[in-house]
Amino acid sequence: MLIQKAKRAVEELSLKIINSISPTTLVVGLSGGADSTLALIVAKHITTINPLYKVKAVHCIHGLDADDPIWFEHCTKLCQKLEVPLVTPKLNIVYGNGRSPEEVSRAERYRALLENLQGGALILGHQADDQIESFLLALKRGSGPYGLSGMRFKVVDERGTILRPLLELHKREIIEIIEALGFTHVFDISNTYMKFERNFIRLKVLPLLKERFKGVEGSILRSSKLCSYEHDLAMRFAKNALEQAVLQDDPLVLDITKLDTDDEALATAVIRLYLNQVLAMPPEFNQVLEVLNLCRISPDQKVDVSLDENYSVRRFKNCIYLVKNTVFEIPKDKLVLKVGESITLGNYVYSLEKTDGTDKVHTYHVNGEVVLDFNYVKSTVIKPVNRAHSREIKKLFVEHNLPTWQRDKEPLVKARDGTILGIGDLFVTTDNAQRAGENYLLKITLQS
Repeated sequence: MLIQKAKRAVEELSLKIINSISPTTLVVGLSGGADSTLALIVAKHITTINPLYKVKAVHCIHGLDADDPIWFEHCTKLCQKLEVPLVTPKLNIVYGNGRSPEEVSRAERYRALLENLQGGALILGHQADDQIESFLLALKRGSGPYGLSGMRFKVVDERGTILRPLLELHKREIIEIIEALGFTHVFDISNTYMKFERNFIRLKVLPLLKERFKGVEGSILRSSKLCSYEHDLAMRFAKNALEQAVLQDDPLVLDITKLDTDDEALATAVIRLYLNQVLAMPPEFNQVLEVLNLCRISPDQKVDVSLDENYSVRRFKNCIYLVKNTVFEIPKDKLVLKVGESITLGNYVYSLEKTDGTDKVHTYHVNGEVVLDFNYVKSTVIKPVNRAHSREIKKLFVEHNLPTWQRDKEPLVKARDGTILGIGDLFVTTDNAQRAGENYLLKITLQS
C-alpha cells in the first residue's frame, strides 16, 4: 500500500471520530496487535488535527502468558515513538466455577479500561473480521437480531462512550496501513489455539465458506447491518411499551396488566429490555420465555426464574420483580438496636436515623434504643397509626403490597417493656404515637 493511501485512511478514520464526539481524552485499549496499533495511530493523529483532544494508551497485563513481557516491551516502545502516555494495569484473573479464563480475562480487561476512562472516550480496535466471527458465534448460540447485529461504531451507555472506528476494515487492510506507515505489530500466538471457539471459526469455518461462496464476508456484514436496523426499530416500540408497564417509582417492577402477553413478539422484546436493566450480557431466549410464562400463570403459583448469580425474577400478585439475590437468616433471639449503632444481618443493615417527625406513619418515638423481634407470629393483631381498627400482620403485609420474599426482613419493633411500636420500615402503631421520645426512622439498607 502506498504511504499516501495509508495516510488518507488514517485521516478519514480520524475525521469520523472527530465528527462523532467533542474534544476529550481518547483512551485506547492497546494490546500491541495490528488492530489496536492502528487505533492508537488514529487517536494520536486526531491530536494533531485538534490539540483539544488528548490521548492515553492502556495496556492490560494478564499474567497468563509467557509472552506478556514481549507485548509490554512492544507497547512501551510504540507509545514512546508516538509520544503517548501508557498505563499498564495488572489484571487479577481468577477463573473457575463455570467461568472460563477468556471470559474472566475479557471482564477484567474491560474493568481496567473503564477505570482509566474518567469521562473520556474508549477506543477499541475491533474490525470487520471480528464482526464476521461474532455473527457466526451468535448464530451458533441461537441469538436474535440484537446478537446478530454485532458491534456498533459508537455506543454511549452507563459505562461511558465506546468507539470502534475500524469496523469497516479487514485485518489484511489494517496490517497494510500500519506497515506502510512504518509500524510493526506483535502476533498473538493464542490466536492459533483451536480450543477457543473464535479461533475455530476464523481458521476452519471461514476459509471453507470463502472457498465455497465468493463474497460471503460482505454478505455476512450486510446481514449483520440489517439485523441492527431491525433490532433498533423493534426496540423503539418495545421501549415505549416497557415505560408504560413498569412502575414509575421502581423500574425493576413490571405491571403485568399493562403488558399484552398474547402479543408474543412485543412481549418478549419488552421482557428482554426489562431484564437488560440488571444483566451484563443480553438474556438467553429461554430465560425470556420463562419470564413470559411467569406473567401468564396464576399469581398463586410460586415460581422463580434465575437469571444469573446476582438476580432472579419473581411474581407477586399482578407484578413481576427483578430481585437481587440476598443472604438473610432470621436471628433466633431478639436484637437490641441502639441509637448511633447498626445491626447487619446478611446483606441487610438496620439503623435508626434522626428525623423531624413530620412523617407520622414511619416515625418511631425512641428512648435510646428499640428491640427487633424477627420471630413474631404473623397472625398477631396490631393497630397501625391513623387506622380505626386493628388487623393481623399478615393481612397488613398484603395491604401494603409487600412481596412474600421481603417479609422476613421486616421485624416487629418493640420497646423494652414489650410494647409493639411498629413493623420494620412499613409503619408505626397507635401505641408508638402515644409515647414520648426522640423521632427516628428505622432504615433497612440493602448492601451490594
